[in-house]
Amino acid sequence: MLKSQENQIKLAMEEIEKQHDENLKHHARYFKCEVTKLRGVAKARHEIFIKKVKKLEESVSLKVVELKSEITKEVAKLEQAYSTLHGKVDVISDVVAKLVEYNTSYSTKLDAKTEQDSKVFENMEEFMSSLKESLSKLHLSQQYYVSGINLKDDFIYWIEYQGGA
Repeated sequence: MLKSQENQIKLAMEEIEKQHDENLKHHARYFKCEVTKLRGVAKARHEIFIKKVKKLEESVSLKVVELKSEITKEVAKLEQAYSTLHGKVDVISDVVAKLVEYNTSYSTKLDAKTEQDSKVFENMEEFMSSLKESLSKLHLSQQYYVSGINLKDDFIYWIEYQGGA
């Protein structure tokens, strides 16, 4: 009896091992099938991801081209503005140089004229002093006076006589 129970237990154990092996094979096939499905899903998602990345890359490339175009336009505008400004600065520089040249010339002429006028006034002062001296030496009974002064060739002329007592 013991042997028969032992055999039955052995048979039951073998049966359990077979079922266990079949369950393992079944689970292995199921996992393999699930892994295959998930691999397919991952592959599909990867393809979708690659398509989205390519679309994004095309969009970014298009934006970069547009941005380069805008930058090129702005650079052209800046260069034009620089050229215009440079031209205006050149004109202002030329005008300032001519003004300085004119001012120097004018100052030299003004200095010369001032010196010339100063000599004329010195001569007039000397002449007036000599005239005053000459008039003071005249006879006291006669009175002379200057009734008008005309400047011509740096000399005073027109002296009138007024008879005295």
